[in-house]
Amino acid sequence: MMRVFLVEDEPPAMRKLQRLVAAQPSLTVCGTASTYQEAVAGIAQAKPDLLILDIRLPDGTGFEILQAVPEGSRIQVIFLTAYDDYALAAFDVAALDYLVKPVTEERFAQAIERARERFTHSVAAENRYAKRFLVERLRAAFLLPVESIDWIAAERNYALLYSGMGEFALRSTMDSLEQSLDPEQFIRLSRSAIVRITAIDHIENDGDGNRVIVLSSGARIAASKRYWSTALARLL
Repeated sequence: MMRVFLVEDEPPAMRKLQRLVAAQPSLTVCGTASTYQEAVAGIAQAKPDLLILDIRLPDGTGFEILQAVPEGSRIQVIFLTAYDDYALAAFDVAALDYLVKPVTEERFAQAIERARERFTHSVAAENRYAKRFLVERLRAAFLLPVESIDWIAAERNYALLYSGMGEFALRSTMDSLEQSLDPEQFIRLSRSAIVRITAIDHIENDGDGNRVIVLSSGARIAASKRYWSTALARLL
């Protein structure tokens, strides 16, 4: 069941939206809001899978709501608005779809089907890929959440996991780690480096055609030419 949160400031439009959602299988409304403040608080509490979002609200915009969503959240977004001049901006923030009122049941169903397919893939990925690693530091063992890892470096028979919680050692090969990590979250930059995509701050060119990935933490990781084209395709 996919949980959806609705943001719409006009009561008649909200009622129609609720009817459209009710007609779709495997959808359940986990919350509604008619203002920016209500939406930010409600989304944080409900943690929906899908957000159907108006753009102009009495106290803010749908884009401002998205800015308040925690980094790393996998909430899918469908804009539903009376204005057709925000479409490019919507896709710039990775919106799944952009629907203009009045929307037909058929067009709405198409957008929901796309969301459902991505949701199914996301659930499968969560079950397939590692959520945490049992790591070592100073002769103690820790369960390190995958989402806390910024990057991973090879070190002889170990991998060094650099995170906001510190640096940890894991006895594993880089190939094995790459297979256990979600490819939507991590990219391989070289034989000895894997990076979490959301940890990247910017990319530099060293002057010889080689790229250096600079993380928000300040770490600098060289990308080998062998891996760069694949990594770039995943970043775009």
